[in-house]
Amino acid sequence: MAEQNTIPRPVQVFLDTKQFITVPERHSGHSNRDFFNGNNHGFSHHKSAMREKILVVSETLRRQNQAAGFVIVQMHNDALAKSYRPLRVLFSRSNSFGLVGGGSLGEMFFQCTPDALQRLDYRIEERAEIEPRMTTDRNSGKLAPRPSAYRCELSGIEDIRLPAGYDRISFSAREAYEWFRRPNTFGAYIVELFQLDSTLNPVVADRMIEGFRQRLDNLGGIVALPLFPSDSKHLIRGHLTMAIHLISRRYQSFIFFPSDSRVSAYKALLREMPRLDSQDVSIERHQEFLQLMGNEPLIRRINLPPSLEATPIEEASQVPKIDKLPDPPQNGTPIVGIVDGGVADIPAISSWRSGGTEFVAPADRDNAHGTFIAGLVAGAQTLNPRIAATLEPVGCRYFDIPLWPKKGLESKYYVSWIEFFDQLEEEIRRAKFDADVRVFNLSFGVRSRDREYSDFAQLLDYIAVEHDVLFVVSAGNLCPLNVRPPWPPDGDSALRLLALRPAVDEHVKPPAEHLLGLTIGALNTPGIPRYGTDLPASYTRRGPGVAGALKPDLTHYGGATSSAGGDSGLFSFASDNDVVNKSGTSFSTPLVASTLATIDYRLEGSVPREMLIALLVHRARRGEAMQHKALRHVAREFVGYGMPPPADECLSDDPHSITLVFSESLVSGKELQFIFAWPKSLVNSEGKCRGRVDLTLAFTPPIDARFDAECIRKQLEVSLQQIEIDPVTGDENPKSHLKHFDSVGPTQSVYATERHLLRTGLKWAPIKRYRLTMQRGRGTSSNWRLLLRSYSRAGDFIPNIGVPFCIVMTISDLEKTAPVYDEVRNEINRRGLRLEDITVAHRLRPRN
Repeated sequence: MAEQNTIPRPVQVFLDTKQFITVPERHSGHSNRDFFNGNNHGFSHHKSAMREKILVVSETLRRQNQAAGFVIVQMHNDALAKSYRPLRVLFSRSNSFGLVGGGSLGEMFFQCTPDALQRLDYRIEERAEIEPRMTTDRNSGKLAPRPSAYRCELSGIEDIRLPAGYDRISFSAREAYEWFRRPNTFGAYIVELFQLDSTLNPVVADRMIEGFRQRLDNLGGIVALPLFPSDSKHLIRGHLTMAIHLISRRYQSFIFFPSDSRVSAYKALLREMPRLDSQDVSIERHQEFLQLMGNEPLIRRINLPPSLEATPIEEASQVPKIDKLPDPPQNGTPIVGIVDGGVADIPAISSWRSGGTEFVAPADRDNAHGTFIAGLVAGAQTLNPRIAATLEPVGCRYFDIPLWPKKGLESKYYVSWIEFFDQLEEEIRRAKFDADVRVFNLSFGVRSRDREYSDFAQLLDYIAVEHDVLFVVSAGNLCPLNVRPPWPPDGDSALRLLALRPAVDEHVKPPAEHLLGLTIGALNTPGIPRYGTDLPASYTRRGPGVAGALKPDLTHYGGATSSAGGDSGLFSFASDNDVVNKSGTSFSTPLVASTLATIDYRLEGSVPREMLIALLVHRARRGEAMQHKALRHVAREFVGYGMPPPADECLSDDPHSITLVFSESLVSGKELQFIFAWPKSLVNSEGKCRGRVDLTLAFTPPIDARFDAECIRKQLEVSLQQIEIDPVTGDENPKSHLKHFDSVGPTQSVYATERHLLRTGLKWAPIKRYRLTMQRGRGTSSNWRLLLRSYSRAGDFIPNIGVPFCIVMTISDLEKTAPVYDEVRNEINRRGLRLEDITVAHRLRPRN
């Protein structure tokens, strides 16, 4: 009987999570906060300063003869929360202001006219009082100031100004000239336009667009094309981004805006044009263009184009040859799409090929990088017995997508990034249709001077949602000259090492900052002298990602840095069928992609993307050395949530624990509320509950790239409440006991600044983990409530569409003896709720 009790139990999925989604009770309304409370003299000076700034902006627009413009409003550090944004009475639509984007934390861009600014100045003068009126406080019975909304909103503003040239351009004409002459760079500036709100004043909006078009036309030698689709039906919204080529033929221009009715024909036109010759344009020509762009009201920002490149570190010695991997099982295997330079047709792995595309001709491919990845996808465990326990026991077949030609041949296949983006989407669509591929390994990055949320990352997120696929992307490698020394085994020494290095130079590079997939870092493999096992590899890049999102999300073995002829610890095939060892985040990535594809294959059917992510992340663990107290605040930047186990462990439980999965979509104004009883064997006679909770939340939020650091426009937040009755009032006194995975306080309720929450990803990140440990028992009630709520950014006008989510919650006994699985499952079944093993639940779960 004891042996029977050790058999793993399958994770459990609720078939109808929608039954737990309800409309919550209404809470009290918004209360104003005066950031100059008790300092009327200080507010008087602040009011005068803000009025002067508003009038300067208005007068500048008039002097430049601009019918409309864009103003930057920056909030104080203490006023970053959405409830303090000046959107109700100051920069409101009723006052003719339109929120059209954002930059850094608390930085907002408003579309406005000179007249609207002048009227705002008048309202502030009249209604933002220097001395608030006094009223009687209901609780204390004493007189207290009651400031107006005008005073409160104005008090939280730090600066009001027009965009300057340095906001738009961060490089010189000389730097641009040299950048475009690089061999792997597509010759087009990436130009972002402010997205006009035509509903404020259609005539003014049309006039601004036509004025910009005319100035480009007058410059001559311009090919301007929209970079992204303008009609996405999904949750991702981007900038109005243009690719602008400078060509030497000044008499010739082709200018297409995203809103042009003829924009659908631009791709055909582009391919009929002669090859663009941006690299032949003079420095003076770049200077003339940049000077025009630096003063153009519609321009928000200009970036130099990225250069695509694979990111291995170095090849080490050859090892004893394995002629061929065992053939894949006859009853089928998972498939991983490999987007790379191509996979060589070699005997060792040919039977594992499930198909491929032929965009790049075989003679133009560099197969070395992709072949090593394919060998890991198909046979990582066979080739790497020393880490076999961390790998899938059966490999995956691969779908070969050769998208990147040999160095120097890029212009043969792509004129610009537009063509590359289009081709990538077409290949993803084909792989899914031909072979039902859903997980794609992308182990290359770009050299870029782009902003945090790059165009490449936006594209991956767009394709992921549009085609219901998942990208697993390498975090990127430091160049050989900048690799770190081997990571010290103790936390204090590691901190001293990191303190001597500029973190900004080590951050993840595009497209590793994408938000709706997974980014993978690299760990040292076991058994390599000087390189501690499970510690960050010397070359792996670090986070955070966009707006503090956790990047990398996960890690795996990528091989230790090795000198030529040494042992990196990670082995696969070269394009000549020899077995070699290499290192790089390019090669830790396929190990995670294989596990993700295996989970998807095991569950079959149409499993939500959020469920696949949550199941994989939920079981990930950091190595012991990375759990050192001194490294708590930096570990997440190097290893994310840790290394995921093989798929079997992601889909099963021990008898002393149970994992419950909730998967649905949550709209604003509703919440998920699941009330349950704590396992009986973990509750004592006084009602104290002991045990452990591990919880993972993955969701697909609306993304608006116009807002940079605040581009995630909705967040979901989980709380776990022990429902207790207040002995005095007799009312419920619910308290959330969950703790964020990387937080330093005892519970969620511990005060943290808005800036800290945003920069660390504890608030808005699309993947979150929580934990709760109750070793000695807690509370006086065995009744608990799982609660999920939705929050939107201030001024967010995204349609009220649902946010897809998945919650994975594990309840376990710390002593590993209590029959938690059976107790919880029996109680849920007794209540008549539909709960099934995860391996069959997806086939039974009701779908809209």
